[in-house]
Amino acid sequence: MSPYADLGAQLGRVVREPSHALEVSLALLKGRWYKFWYRLRGLRFTAGRNFRVFGTLVLSGPGEVIMGDNISLMGRVTPWTHGREARITIGDGTMMDGVRLGCAQAISIGRDCIIAECRITDTDFHSTHVNRRTDPTAPIRTAPVIVEDNVWISLEVGLLPGAWIGRNSAVGYGSVCVRRYPENVILFGNPAKVVAPVPGTEPPTDGPTLLDSKER
Repeated sequence: MSPYADLGAQLGRVVREPSHALEVSLALLKGRWYKFWYRLRGLRFTAGRNFRVFGTLVLSGPGEVIMGDNISLMGRVTPWTHGREARITIGDGTMMDGVRLGCAQAISIGRDCIIAECRITDTDFHSTHVNRRTDPTAPIRTAPVIVEDNVWISLEVGLLPGAWIGRNSAVGYGSVCVRRYPENVILFGNPAKVVAPVPGTEPPTDGPTLLDSKER
């Protein structure tokens, strides 16, 4: 398709849906404002082309937040860093709605993901040791969180330190992810387990799912 045909399609949609066009235009303006405002405040934040904010973006902390091209944010998104070395990266084309991120080391989200209201953290923040209230040196678990490309994460999901979601996978409502999971699977439960392959993909190779062959 030529660029002129693509432009014509976009203009046609503007004529058919003027309210949508206005909403997108305002989201683009908000995206530019946030990029300017947070840089002015000295926060380490970058975002690529067509950064759209339909809701609210709240940054906090000394770490780095890097967003790619064509990112869309809805609801209240809070990428918070808790250390100078902390880094949150979000790939091109990803949509996030009301996501809360707490990063002490590294959170990496791939391209073309859909992430609903959930919590993503790479640290426990507090030690699980019995002397956590009396010993300031009690160890605190911290491990990178990785979400590969084209992952869908549903409402009320928790991605905890060390969680790694393989590409094309989907994480069901209220699931808690605590380890590495294969690509092309549907995850559900607390702790999350593989319950089925993603339709249209090859079955996972790291063991049986919770559904037998008849149910598939």
